[in-house]
Formats: sequence, structure tokens, C-alpha cells
Amino acid sequence: MIPCDEYAQELIRTHHSSVYSLQMSHRALATDSCQYDQLFGFPSLSVGLLFADYHRIKLQKENTPYISGTGYMMGAYASFSRDLLRTDRFSFNYTFENGLGWCSKPYDGFTNEDNELISSPLSIYFGFGLYARYRITPQWELVLGGELKHFSNGAVDRPNKGINTTGISLGAKYYLQPTEPTKKMVFKVPFDSYFFMDLSAGWDVNSSMGEWLINSYHTSPDSPNYHTKDYRIYSGVTAHATAMYRYSRRYASGIGLDYTYYPYTDALQEEDEKLGYQNQTYNKHSVALVARHEVYYRRLTMYMGLAYYLLRERGGVASEFEKPYYENLGIKYALTRNGNIYIGYHVKAHLLRAEHMELNLGFRIKTGNGRKEKIW
Repeated sequence: MIPCDEYAQELIRTHHSSVYSLQMSHRALATDSCQYDQLFGFPSLSVGLLFADYHRIKLQKENTPYISGTGYMMGAYASFSRDLLRTDRFSFNYTFENGLGWCSKPYDGFTNEDNELISSPLSIYFGFGLYARYRITPQWELVLGGELKHFSNGAVDRPNKGINTTGISLGAKYYLQPTEPTKKMVFKVPFDSYFFMDLSAGWDVNSSMGEWLINSYHTSPDSPNYHTKDYRIYSGVTAHATAMYRYSRRYASGIGLDYTYYPYTDALQEEDEKLGYQNQTYNKHSVALVARHEVYYRRLTMYMGLAYYLLRERGGVASEFEKPYYENLGIKYALTRNGNIYIGYHVKAHLLRAEHMELNLGFRIKTGNGRKEKIW
């Protein structure tokens, strides 16, 4: 298990875990593939189930007589996998996974107090893996790889440090039919690069770190809020404007601005005062400069960003626990054939510590050759 900060490192006493998964995949073939399949080397799209045995992970604060745990995680996910290297028998590939997870033993302020990793039964799941595969028969393949798995509720509830685990993976894959050989395809319509503006508006949701600190460390044990599992959900409005350059059919990169409106700064100020923070500044508006990269496959877009705040004044707790920069990772799904209108979601985090989860609706304003593009 990988701790997200020094506090989590002191909390985790044992790291033993194991994960089991079963998935069904569909691999693109040369006879029925589109240009995206050819460019990605005929990738596989999969759906799967996983069972993560985390019950041997022990959590215990210093000088406490009890031990807490995380129990088990069960999940359902979809994944994208592509080969980086392939010969007749050997292949080397990477896989991205995204789905939902369910925890059997989330945080409880009285019976599982030190599980500050997962607070709610339902979580978002992200996974990444690198795998070497060897074909022993035309339809059987052995798999050896390394994996990173992450479970988090996106700060919709508290506490939420998240579960991050790495490990070695062993597996076997059976093909219902032998893989047909692939050959280089010549595209009828070559790709021409173009610029576009990506405009989107969103709704973000999160819970408050300040409220968690008050209820856990600054509240009398006879208070109904002491170690509560019920936290207020705050929401804000976001807007994003990014100038993007799509330099290939698969990739685009750009730079832009992220804006967030926080209507609940009065609540943040009240929490800061209870925690002893003095002379803090608060602003309902936040602006950040963001660098963004996108990867396209048919209707789907995976995007990631790294941003630095130009304006952000959210008081003492935010200054102590958040960074002047943040990262985000998300998925977009095109609603129109030209890809101009999409829906999506992402998780925003400060050095892997989630701040909020966001749902958004966006529009791409394309220039030049991009106006003629059809994505399916």
C-alpha cells in the first residue's frame, strides 16, 4: 500500500493485500477496424469484476489499544488496453481501468475509527498496469505484470485519503478464436492537424476537511457530531476554457484557464475560526492556469491536466492541506458525430489528495480542417 502523506504512513501498520479479477475483452481486428484501432495497434476493450482482499491491512494510530481495517473492496470496471510491442508469441502492453468500487468496512467513528482511507461504501476506481504476455498455444496466453490500483470517493465524504496499492500480477487469458494477423492499413483520408477551443461548464461536489477536523479532534465526546459519519455536501460552479492543438488523430495538447465559484466561503470561515485560524482571507472565486493533454479513441477522450492557481483564497485549512497546484484526471464522451458536444467527469486532487469530483458539459469550437472531422 502506498500512503498519500506522512500521516497515512504512520497510520498503516501492515501492507499485505491481494486482488483477484475476471474480465471479458473484445479486441479490434484488421478486417473490421476503424482508423483509431489501426493507430492504437488494434486495442482491447474490456469489462471486468475485481475482488480486493485488504482485510490484512491494519490501521492504528499511535498509543491506541484498538486496530482498524479496510476490509474488502469489490468493483466493476471498464478498461482500455493496447500493445506497445508485439511478436508472434510475445507482447508487452499497458491497460487503463475505470469503474466503481464497494467497501465492506468503511470508516466508522466508533467501531472502525482509524480507517481514514475510505469513509463511504461506494468509491471511484482507477487502475493502471503494464503487462508482458506470452502465447503458449494459439488460444492460451500467460500474463505477468505490475499494477497500480486506486480507490477514492473524490472527497464527496470524509475521511478520504484513498487506498493506493501496487503489486505483481499473474494471470491467464483465453481467446475464443485465434488472433488473426494484422497488416498496415492505408487511410483513405489522412489526418490534418488543427486548433480548437474547448469550452465547458461544470458542477463540483465535495465535503469539508475543516468540518472533519472539528468533529474528530475539537468536539466533545457527548456531542452528536463527535466522530459522525454524516458530512455536509458542498457544491460549486466551474468553467473551463482551453486552447487546444490536435496534432494527431490520437492526441491533443493545450493551455487554458480553470474558474471555480465557491458559494460556501462563509462556512469555511466559520470552520477556520473554530480551529483557531486567524486573519485569513476568503474569496468565492478561484482561477488557475492549466496545461492539458487529451487522448482520443472513437467517442471517448481521456484527459489529464496540471494547473497552478493564479487566484485562490480559501482560508487556513486550505492553506495548510492543499497545494498551490493541482492535477485532474477524467473521461469525456462525445454526444455528436463530429465530437463537438460532450459530457464528462473528472477528479481534482492536490498531490493525490482529492479536493472534489466534477461533472461537466462541454463544446469544442474547431478551426480549419477540424470542422470536417467525423469521429465515428
